[in-house]
Amino acid sequence: MTQDPIPASPSAALRSSVPLLGVLRLGIGGWCALRPRHVAAGVGVSDEQLDAAVPYVRALALRELVLAAGAIVAYRRGSSGAFWVGAMAASDAFDALVYELLAELGTLERAQARRATMVALTGVLPESITAVALARTARADD
Repeated sequence: MTQDPIPASPSAALRSSVPLLGVLRLGIGGWCALRPRHVAAGVGVSDEQLDAAVPYVRALALRELVLAAGAIVAYRRGSSGAFWVGAMAASDAFDALVYELLAELGTLERAQARRATMVALTGVLPESITAVALARTARADD
């Protein structure tokens, strides 16, 4: 007999998003670690500044891998994962702020920074809502 792939309750379905978000962050972190120059160029870093950007992209990769590991471990331990999903939202909001700051300083062109900011912000709202819902579900289950 096979197990039904659809979670039995809304809270179980919500909680199943935690490892999926972790795997997504694992992919992003791996990509940043393996292709730091490509990632930097993708957000608008000039060719002259690509080498200088590599350590920062590697730090970003490490952050993504920590978020991924935290979410996956939390899920495996039975935690709601709300903290880790909230941390993902906060990190995306921070990225948006940094892109805008880099544009203000002239390090990134304004149009490229705005595109990168919009990409970063696409994660903030759904991750924030998910984190709040996970925390509420965890409190209701207690």
